[in-house]
Amino acid sequence: MISRNVRTVFLGAALSLLVAGVACADEATSPAPAAPKMAAKPAAKATKAAPKADEVAVMETSRGRMVAAFWDKEAPKTVENFKKLARQGFYDGTGFHRIVKGFMIQGGDPQSKNQNAPNLGSGGPGYNIPDEFNTHQHVKGVLSMAHTSLPNSGGSQFFIMHGTSPGLDGQYTAFGHLIAGMDVLDKIANTPTGPNPSMPGENSKPMDWTTLKSVKIMSKAAYLAISKQAKKTEAQKPAEGKPAETKSSMGGGAGMDLNAGQGTPASSKSSTSGSSQASGHPGHDTVEKAKDATQPTTPPSSEGENQGGGESGK
Repeated sequence: MISRNVRTVFLGAALSLLVAGVACADEATSPAPAAPKMAAKPAAKATKAAPKADEVAVMETSRGRMVAAFWDKEAPKTVENFKKLARQGFYDGTGFHRIVKGFMIQGGDPQSKNQNAPNLGSGGPGYNIPDEFNTHQHVKGVLSMAHTSLPNSGGSQFFIMHGTSPGLDGQYTAFGHLIAGMDVLDKIANTPTGPNPSMPGENSKPMDWTTLKSVKIMSKAAYLAISKQAKKTEAQKPAEGKPAETKSSMGGGAGMDLNAGQGTPASSKSSTSGSSQASGHPGHDTVEKAKDATQPTTPPSSEGENQGGGESGK
């Protein structure tokens, strides 16, 4: 009996050892657990597009060069439209069809490629852009968009201020200013003028035509580099034989005084005949208002002779 029990104990122990051995063998031969997978690194974020370089408009005219910087933040759609038309060559060959010394010069009408075209100042690109009125004041050197008396009626015509006209502030979209070529602006503004059939009572049709040869859009850095090289080349020339117009063609002056303001509110003389009538020409009504804001009080008989307009040339 005892021996049977002993044999049972030994047999059980042997079976236990066998099971343990098999378990150890299984453990030894089983493949090692796979290393945990590393989370895939997130794809690198796309690099932000480099900020668009400041661009300027280099306007080559038959009287020299003017260079304008833009107010992109205040008038983004107006600036975009002007740049687009310039890059398309839309302005090449046009002229400044309306000039009022001490007030503004106006261009951008495709019809002005022919200085004798009928109804000068009524042309455009075939579409209109929205108004983007802002707080920039209309002082000398400022670029602004022409439009009719209707809202959102601007297109391609623009004007460059030759004086200060508070009556245009907040009524027209100022979208840039000259950073060079103020002397060229003066030359154009001093062009002799005669009666303008498109603007009754206004002597603003130039007798000596100024052509806008081209408008090139480039980075400000590129323009400054070209200007610097041109000045360096000019300085290396002998004193005698320098072209008389070289310096003025590079442009001078900054046109940065944007805080000037004077005159009576444009609405103070709303009784002036024709001032509230739309003519189909950009700025016709403002022409009348601006003259009240910029011209000294004169007897009624002579008031019509010195009228200026803000942006009626279309």
